[in-house]
Amino acid sequence: MDPSPHQARGARVQIGLAVTAALAAAALPPAPALADAAAEAGGGPPGLQEVVVTARKVAENLQIVPESIDVFTQKDLQNLAINNMDDYLQKVPSISYISTGPGTQLFVMRGVSDGSNPNYANTSSTGFFVDDISMSYGGSQPDLHLYDVERIEVLNGPQGTTFGAGAMSGAIRYITNKPDLNSFGAGVDFDGGQIQSAQQNWTYEGFLNVPLAPGVLGLRLSGYSNSQGGFINNELVTRTWVNTAKSTNAPWARDDYNRENVEGGRAELKAQVNEGWSALVTYAFQRQHTLGAWDELPNLPPRTVDRFGPEANLFETNMVEFRVDGDVGIGDLVYIGSYWNQERRQVNEYSQYEENYNAGAPTGGYPGTQEGFTCLNDPYYGTGPFTGCKPATQYYEYNVDPEQWSNELRLTSKPGGRFHWLAGFFWERITDKNYNDPYFMPNLQYNGAAFQSELAYYGLTKPTLPPGVWYTYTETSHILQTTEFANINFDVTDKLNVEAGVVHFHDDERYDTPILGFAYAFNTPSDFSQSSHKVDGKAGLSYKVTDHAMVYADWGQGFRPGGSNSGLPSGPNGCYASGVPQNYTPDTLNNYEVGWKTTFPQYQLLWNGAAYYMDWKNLQALIYNALVCPTSSYNINVGEAHIYGAESNIDYHLGERWALQASVNYTQASVVDVIDPNYQAYLGERLPFAPYFSWSWNVRYEQPLSDRLRGYAQFDMAHKGDMYNGLNPNDVNTGLPRILQPSYSLMNLRLGLNSANGKWLTEFYITNLADKNAIIYSNTGNFDLRLTTNEPRVYGLRVSYRWGKAGGGAE
Repeated sequence: MDPSPHQARGARVQIGLAVTAALAAAALPPAPALADAAAEAGGGPPGLQEVVVTARKVAENLQIVPESIDVFTQKDLQNLAINNMDDYLQKVPSISYISTGPGTQLFVMRGVSDGSNPNYANTSSTGFFVDDISMSYGGSQPDLHLYDVERIEVLNGPQGTTFGAGAMSGAIRYITNKPDLNSFGAGVDFDGGQIQSAQQNWTYEGFLNVPLAPGVLGLRLSGYSNSQGGFINNELVTRTWVNTAKSTNAPWARDDYNRENVEGGRAELKAQVNEGWSALVTYAFQRQHTLGAWDELPNLPPRTVDRFGPEANLFETNMVEFRVDGDVGIGDLVYIGSYWNQERRQVNEYSQYEENYNAGAPTGGYPGTQEGFTCLNDPYYGTGPFTGCKPATQYYEYNVDPEQWSNELRLTSKPGGRFHWLAGFFWERITDKNYNDPYFMPNLQYNGAAFQSELAYYGLTKPTLPPGVWYTYTETSHILQTTEFANINFDVTDKLNVEAGVVHFHDDERYDTPILGFAYAFNTPSDFSQSSHKVDGKAGLSYKVTDHAMVYADWGQGFRPGGSNSGLPSGPNGCYASGVPQNYTPDTLNNYEVGWKTTFPQYQLLWNGAAYYMDWKNLQALIYNALVCPTSSYNINVGEAHIYGAESNIDYHLGERWALQASVNYTQASVVDVIDPNYQAYLGERLPFAPYFSWSWNVRYEQPLSDRLRGYAQFDMAHKGDMYNGLNPNDVNTGLPRILQPSYSLMNLRLGLNSANGKWLTEFYITNLADKNAIIYSNTGNFDLRLTTNEPRVYGLRVSYRWGKAGGGAE
């Protein structure tokens, strides 16, 4: 839907404000001298520091990499108290995200969204990495607790030639702290908070770094325990179902219905074999368990639901990485072998499906058509009104246990010279032998008219599934992906550099669906395999205007592999006969970008920015349309989308005491062409989860109180613009319209004391200062409208202490 003239004028005003703010930043007045060495060591606002990133798989100064990159340094992570995915996703304007609660976050970059959501997700359009382990799977990224992390790199724009399939619109990388072979270090951290009118939060963290053999062998251990209190109330209600049965939700009703517990840790062992060779082994584990819901219902008081069944999530993540770095003469060799898996067990209340199924379908579906299966008689399958009915409660389990094994071998040129190159090979195997999705209706009446009518239709005399199971789906999958990649860049002169890259991707997939069907129908097993190839590239040039200013222009491609809609019911009335394609093709994102990177040492100012245009070909989308395929979602190639945008950030230090960081993004993303006329309604529509305008900023003031003590105050604010909650203007399954989620702004305040040597800090904070009830996601995937909301205002205390040198300091 195109914006109204009034909305368009508002967007132009916002863009103008963003550009004006960025230009004004470049003209800020000169700052006084930098802080002295003691202030630097103590975490006071220092001058501009060199930030090293590995966005191109080699260590480089952020300001010479011709890409748009947002970085949270170790100091930023500490100052902003970034502990989980939600914390930094809120603060990166180029990222928008949705969630149904912890562990279910789904984020997109620069508006590259196909409508995937926590209920129905396609392959992720954004790569997610912990060090060198790729961890995107099935559209989701693990919600890992952030502790003992060196930095987070947010790579905006396609990263296909460096990070392969899945990093189509960009990538996020966690870079963990590695063992220090020469220095002892340790630290402990505590955080406790009171949620306003709700429960408490508690976090305990600690790390230890020990040089087992100084200069040769080092061990680093870290661990954490995090408990997040509940703030959603499950109201006690009595429901009269469409089938006339009555029931209460007493078994599940309570205040502070939701709660999260996270425990985990990491162990790293590093060996320096000789001057040119080293090895690193890492193991990490996290267990995340949630109970309840993180949403509210629009017809109830804020942060209130009325659930009639169980709701819980369990995620267990294991990560192993073995890395070898070596000097082979002509270049530096890196080998990385990794393994990860994340077992997930979800239980979700789904009773509203029974109430609203097909309610708004153009074929004339009616609410309650499924509730007859809990009755002896009903008006749809029987010969009269609902009689002998029980409550039509329903819930489902979602069980998935993917395992990924990967190997990467790459060779990079030695530092120095004019010609720089990188070449490598990547092999990845993903298996999931335990994907199943059963739906339970405890009150099924097998002798009722509805169930007996369906049995007769299929020529059966008894149910085909265990008691109480309404529908089930079981699948195993085997995916093998290989990638060969190469990147080169050449210094034509001392100022001009040209760059090029290419990647070849091969994908083999096999799916086996031994069980698929309803309790009253035949099982319809199937198996399917498919392969695809893809070649993508990038090219660009950069020019150093001065020693402290660079401009660049580049073209780059990102992609996702194609796939199959395997395991769906076939036959004359099946999903394929109704229009579901057997296969869908890879999609490609072409990004055209110009940008600048500047520093003004005399002003202690950094100002970077970029403008981009992206052409998304063969846009993949995941569809759930019960009128076409009632048993499952399916993928299609919708057509083409165009995305226009700009982003900018500044880092400004005003003397010894003041520091300011700010960033802004504007994105306009819409469908411009459709392949299949059945999806003509998408043409011209704004892509979902793509706000026009987002920004964030923070300001910090530090005041020396003595030679050993400093006080500080910090304020930060983040804004996410309004965005649609889906691609289709109307949901044919529920009759609910697409929703324009309102924009929101969140503010946090921190006041504290820290030592001049960086050893300790004590901080009082208030998060969500204005107690904003922000709508993170308008979720209609359960056949009702559930509004995922954020945590209320929290009053808290944070304490940190460090020993030794290998700890990074309590900034």
